[in-house]
Amino acid sequence: MKKKIIAAVLGVLMAGATAAYASPVTDFEKGDITVEFGSTLNSTFHGSGEVEGEAGGKSGFKYGVTAGLGDDWAIQFKGGKFKSEDFSAYSTSLHTTVNTYGKSTHQEFNLIRRLSPNVAAVAGWVQNKFSYSNTVEPATIASVHAGLIANQKLDEKSTLFAAVFGGKDVLFWEAGISYQIAKDTHFNVSYGERQFKNVDLDVPAYSLHKKEDYKLKGITCLFSVDFK
Repeated sequence: MKKKIIAAVLGVLMAGATAAYASPVTDFEKGDITVEFGSTLNSTFHGSGEVEGEAGGKSGFKYGVTAGLGDDWAIQFKGGKFKSEDFSAYSTSLHTTVNTYGKSTHQEFNLIRRLSPNVAAVAGWVQNKFSYSNTVEPATIASVHAGLIANQKLDEKSTLFAAVFGGKDVLFWEAGISYQIAKDTHFNVSYGERQFKNVDLDVPAYSLHKKEDYKLKGITCLFSVDFK
């Protein structure tokens, strides 16, 4: 199923389009800045490995800033925070179930290069910090990642977009639609999944040192504003 989903996303990426970059960036002119802010719906936090558990989202937000550099180049910063609802998690080593919650703090820096009128390449650095309750040490995973982004215009105001990024122990894909609600403002809705593997899981009180895999997924709703 995962291969089929990624193949479908790549199909959207390589389809013809008039804009250059997945929502919300539409050009790479020097000095152009795009700011985005929003949150997620029906999001879930899933851990597997030493601790098995899944929960829906309780609160969170996302934001980003992209600046055009000219000559088909742009730089980008994205971030976000997420907290799940309380859930029951089972430890395979301790053979016990505990009630806890999951927290995720995300940051990434990207350099974007337009390859054609409809496709752009991205290379950058991504970092995610995970934490549970006070008994579990916070853990951070960081990696270089790279991928492709693109969009396809449906009409004067609506555009499909998609993205696929990957790196060591990290994978992200997203597909959605952007709708222009004002001259320089868009409302973007997308579904995406972000995976992190082999994240440290340390519980000092029990001398437990294991690895954990995480998957965060859900529907993202963002407003983006272009400043030219």
